[in-house]
Amino acid sequence: MTDAIFDGFERALLDLCPLDQLRVQESPAGAAALWQRIDALGYTDALVAESHGGAGLPLAQVQELFYVAAKVGLSLPFGETAVARALLADAGYTNDGSCIALARAEPVADGSIFCADVPGAMLAARVLVQWQGEWLLLDRADAQVLPGCYRREASASLTWRSAELARWRFSRAEADAEALCNAIHAAAMAGAMDRVLAIAVEYANDRRQFGRPISQFQAVQQELAVLAEQACTAVLAARMGCMSNGYLPDRLLAATAKLRASEAAARAAAIGHAVLGAIGITEEHPLGLFTARLHEWRATAGSELRCAEILGHAVLADTEHSLFDFIRTRLSPSEAA
Repeated sequence: MTDAIFDGFERALLDLCPLDQLRVQESPAGAAALWQRIDALGYTDALVAESHGGAGLPLAQVQELFYVAAKVGLSLPFGETAVARALLADAGYTNDGSCIALARAEPVADGSIFCADVPGAMLAARVLVQWQGEWLLLDRADAQVLPGCYRREASASLTWRSAELARWRFSRAEADAEALCNAIHAAAMAGAMDRVLAIAVEYANDRRQFGRPISQFQAVQQELAVLAEQACTAVLAARMGCMSNGYLPDRLLAATAKLRASEAAARAAAIGHAVLGAIGITEEHPLGLFTARLHEWRATAGSELRCAEILGHAVLADTEHSLFDFIRTRLSPSEAA
């Protein structure tokens, strides 16, 4: 894929997702019509094999689309849908054009299927869930809904009474929902941080204090420099986490990327709001939409603690290599690709 293709995708999304409509599009009513226009662009099938009618691109290239979608402010689970469609196509499911969220079910004693804090769940028609060794495609309308913590209209915790409600089910042992979400969310967080940086810089250049823009004050320049640094490291981490020749990421690389992006997101969100002050938390300003998504992605799927545990257990289990050799061999994107 070339930069021209990514630029075309970004331009199309900017037309479909203007800043003054982002809050409206975070509600189920505003998302339904938007998804049809997004899907019609054709980018959602980028990971689907050519034999199934897609582009057959690897995750290493398509992650740029996830980045752009988050940077523009698309509220729908675009990355999750792209990955879900690739999995479903390989399992023989015929694409029906639906927006699909992605989740891993947590153990429940009564046999029901519970997925905690699924980003964009209320904006999707289906949810592809990894549950007890298999994958289930479930209708979101069949689930009991508990509104999400960060985006109450867009995200939710979902419960289905049994696996019999699945419209499609298949096995794919090597596919891990947590790793997939970590890779997708790392790329999305990098895009959102880029937009937070742009918003903060624009405001600092426009806002005047003592007769000059606040961007000329050294303290503000320092904060913006740190914000830019965090955003750049998140971009590099996302590329590392999505370094795969297929669409399934390496579990350790995905965890590493999500951990770095989550740490960067906490600082980026704090600095963004510090630069803008009180205006940044108003409903009229878009900054809060992007920072809310950053915090949601930090907390869902593989949290910072969970990603650190994955890496820690892998280091302790590797008795043949020193810590340096473990990093050099197991956390090398070139080796994973």
